[in-house]
Amino acid sequence: MPLTTLYANQWRPQSQILKSQLPFPWRPWLLDRGSLTQRLQKRYPGTFRVKLLHQGWGRPTPSERRCLGIAQREIASIREVLLIGDGKPRVFARSVLPQSTLVGANRRLLRLNTKPLGAYLFSNPLMTRGEIEIAPLSVGQLNAHLPHCYDDQIGWGRRSVFYLDHLPLSVCEVFLPSMFE
Repeated sequence: MPLTTLYANQWRPQSQILKSQLPFPWRPWLLDRGSLTQRLQKRYPGTFRVKLLHQGWGRPTPSERRCLGIAQREIASIREVLLIGDGKPRVFARSVLPQSTLVGANRRLLRLNTKPLGAYLFSNPLMTRGEIEIAPLSVGQLNAHLPHCYDDQIGWGRRSVFYLDHLPLSVCEVFLPSMFE
């Protein structure tokens, strides 16, 4: 499924966006630098889960390659999941793990299955997070993954590069309109 809108050049660094430009209720979720997994577990106690949609080797999009600083020919493990709370998809997440990052202990990232990536990242003492980028996104492009189809609704997404012992991986999280129902 091509996600051209999701990965186009509309991402803007958080430092270039005024808080007032971000609509409530998305604002606190977009700006939070902590673990989204922990925040969702608190919001949906006992019902939070990860639904694995896809995991496999592929080529990152040009936008993903630029933010990761990797070569055009480098392949990556690409993982797409839905973060579910109270039985509803709340967030679509896509992580891109370059092959060059998946060395040593980082290889265990290939075996997460339905375990949350955030739990691993935020428990790793060698993890650092780059700047958050933010964009308004058409959620209709995700309809193939969702039980409820969206038409022209806009969701908001954030994207960050995380570093595990200085090795990059990117995480993009799209907050679906159902997040705030």
